[in-house]
Amino acid sequence: MGAAAPAVRLVTSASAAQPASPPSPATSATAGTASAERQPIEAQSRRGALWFYWIAGLSLVNSVVALAGLNWRFIIGLGMSQIVDTLATRSGRGLAAAILFDALLIGGFVLLGHLAVRGHAWAFLVGVTLYALDGLISLLVHDWLGVGFHVFVVILILKGFQAARQLGTRAT
Repeated sequence: MGAAAPAVRLVTSASAAQPASPPSPATSATAGTASAERQPIEAQSRRGALWFYWIAGLSLVNSVVALAGLNWRFIIGLGMSQIVDTLATRSGRGLAAAILFDALLIGGFVLLGHLAVRGHAWAFLVGVTLYALDGLISLLVHDWLGVGFHVFVVILILKGFQAARQLGTRAT
């Protein structure tokens, strides 16, 4: 006659979790519509910001070409760097200063592009102001094609700025 083993009872106090209900079609449709409406605005902001990279890249090419003594340029580049590069090559002096100036100017536009792509609206304003002032150089030397292209790029950057503001991105 053996002794019976005591019965072990497992007691749980937590009730089984109820499965989450699927999102309602109205909620999904609203989120999808908002996302669909936001995408073209984000694309417009990005397109405007990417112009800073184009300006920087082609200004770099212009500077290398000018410092190599060649006589051609991309129209989209910065007139400020062209003046400094021309003075350095014609005088035969100040090459290091011209390279430093170009590096700071081009690096500044790369930084503005980076910040604008990330949604900093103030970067659009600083960059477009600098590029518009640079366009005055074209105006002073009666480079009408350069003036026209500066105006064109300024308009595209401002469209990017407007889109960034519409998205409610960082304005300060």
